[in-house]
Amino acid sequence: MPDPQDEVRLVGQYYDDKTARLVRKYGPGPRIHYHVGHYASTEPPLRADNAAPDAIRGSIRRHQEDLLRYAAKIWDAEQRLSGRVLDVGCGLGGGSLFWAQEYGADVTAVTNAPEHAPVVEGFARECGVDGRVRALVSDAKQLPLDDRPYDAAVAIESSGYFDRPRWFERLARVLRPGASVCVEEVFITRPHGADVWAEYFYTKPATVLDYVKAAEAAGFELADDVDATSETAPFWEESAAWTKAMLETDGSLSPADRRQLRISLLANQALGAEWQAGGVRLGFLRFELK
Repeated sequence: MPDPQDEVRLVGQYYDDKTARLVRKYGPGPRIHYHVGHYASTEPPLRADNAAPDAIRGSIRRHQEDLLRYAAKIWDAEQRLSGRVLDVGCGLGGGSLFWAQEYGADVTAVTNAPEHAPVVEGFARECGVDGRVRALVSDAKQLPLDDRPYDAAVAIESSGYFDRPRWFERLARVLRPGASVCVEEVFITRPHGADVWAEYFYTKPATVLDYVKAAEAAGFELADDVDATSETAPFWEESAAWTKAMLETDGSLSPADRRQLRISLLANQALGAEWQAGGVRLGFLRFELK
């Protein structure tokens, strides 16, 4: 069996290597998100044949922010995500900046990609919230203990990389009683339903029940479970459209970049098909520490 620490290092290196590509697709920042978007309206997604790459990227970014606003509403962020917050698996810090700017949270942005930490802190300075956002390079199951317990933990499409039982065990030691763990994630709904997600993103998706069992064993209970699969499905259409538009219009791409974009296009199309076919479920869970 693979060494768990080797797997952690592999994921960290994977995201370090993707930094430039993430900025190109979801940037320029400072709030850069690496997760799906929420599409509440009936307006059709943009397509490569009727929009330029920058326009499609702008729409993707707006809908990614809409996903966080939707999360803030169902998780009651004004009450639960306005104190000391752990953003576990923070990516380039878009969510961390969101909770700090929109709700005044004091955020510890946790990443296992060392190159991302200075990027997050640079964006925090750019936004004027460097006093409320700090980057921490750490494995999720080894979060450092603190004399001051946290009020909440958030994981936006990152918990699929964690050893979930050990993560919840650690959270039980760093959160205060009554604190919330807020998870937005892709869940398995049928055998092999999330294979494309797992293979493309190197993640290990699980069922909602798997999360509930891991959480309950650590002293948490499920408080909320909201399904947003249909409202997030259009993300893959726009993501594929941006990739296709880049391949068709950007003559400066290197052969390696073009190859990577073609792989991404196939993966986006396959993920969109899984969303539509019910092979996966996009859900928002909230657990409370007893």
